[in-house]
Amino acid sequence: MHGAALMLTKRCTICGEEKPATLDYWGSTPAGNLRGYCNQCMNKRSREYEAKNKDKRKARDAKRAATAPGARTGFGPGIKRELWDKQGGICLCCFQKIDFAENGEVDHMRPLSKGGEHASSNFILAHCRCNRDKKDKTIEEHWDWRVKVGHDVENLGRKHGLIPPKLLK
Repeated sequence: MHGAALMLTKRCTICGEEKPATLDYWGSTPAGNLRGYCNQCMNKRSREYEAKNKDKRKARDAKRAATAPGARTGFGPGIKRELWDKQGGICLCCFQKIDFAENGEVDHMRPLSKGGEHASSNFILAHCRCNRDKKDKTIEEHWDWRVKVGHDVENLGRKHGLIPPKLLK
């Protein structure tokens, strides 16, 4: 196999399937490593948990609705376009380009679970993967996590600040 790249694989601890060892197939742990079980198994477990624990989901949704009315309604293309324009098409989690506004996800810089508001002043547009990796971290905690796990050796978040001055036109 001259010139071919070696593809690392990983075996799922639940289904036993071997899949490429990338974030496309595996979620990440808080330490930045790949989970032991694949995304397919994670999604299946999540669906099963939701089905068995409808009362817990309702309680969680009610708590979130009381904290931030409208937070579970989703975001239309207008807010995504506005954030994409404001951020110069850059994801503020990883500082890489988001190709189209519609491909980004609106995220709370300070999560609702940590007292953040469901208001446009607390919204950023992020890559789907970045939003998943950020989880319930503040944007600053996420930047520090990216450095800790080796995703950002330059510490771009701290280097540029929340919104780089060139993006605040």
